[in-house]
Amino acid sequence: MKKTLRAVPLVLATCFAAAAHADPTDLGGGFSLSGNGTITNDYRFRGYSQTDFRPAAQLGLDLTHSSGFYLGNWNSNVSSTLYTEGNLEMDFYGGWRGEVYKGFGIDVGVLHYYYPGSSSPKGGNYNNTDLYIAGTYGNYSLKYSYTPGDFFSTPNSKGTWYLDGSATFDLGDGWGLVGHVGYQKLKNQVDTDGDELGHYVDYKLGVTKDIKGWVFGLAAVGASKDNWYNTKYDHPAGRLGLVASISRTF
Repeated sequence: MKKTLRAVPLVLATCFAAAAHADPTDLGGGFSLSGNGTITNDYRFRGYSQTDFRPAAQLGLDLTHSSGFYLGNWNSNVSSTLYTEGNLEMDFYGGWRGEVYKGFGIDVGVLHYYYPGSSSPKGGNYNNTDLYIAGTYGNYSLKYSYTPGDFFSTPNSKGTWYLDGSATFDLGDGWGLVGHVGYQKLKNQVDTDGDELGHYVDYKLGVTKDIKGWVFGLAAVGASKDNWYNTKYDHPAGRLGLVASISRTF
């Protein structure tokens, strides 16, 4: 593989955007606990497959407080060819969210990606930490993520950032429409042809159907520059594809 970032994972903002609401478990003292689970035919992060176009099983837990503070964990299998023997992604995040003015909400926090057993170019695991801030209004959201260190342990990649806009629409009778577009700014990256890759745009457009709390989804997902890296079968990992999923919150 060329000298480029070997992989990139989730962002939580849109994974369960269309999932059915489930009442969290009241733990007392203002705390509550909720969970989410998904089975999908392909795990995509910012347009790029993390599982070589193969299925993924994903599970997350969220602890929230009535003050707006929260902590969470999210997990998924990933391709060991991308993360050098690591085949599990574990995300840990925390922050504060709440309404600040007439239906306008903000969400500020930190997200750490961890890949146990993986091996990065500079030693250690393929870890990464992002700082993020998001604004929401109705069914629209806009999120900015910034990586203060090297992006997923790739040397000389400090200052990478990502801007993510998403929207969900209730079509009635359990049907929903999900749309997303993102802009990924990169530092010191090249594609599989050896050409400089400073940015790309990823996109998603899909429909969901809620059947008694189980949310079935089908979406077209891809990236404007699809060959940042290839899968183990030498296919561009960001090529346009259909992603099917079954999700539930609990």
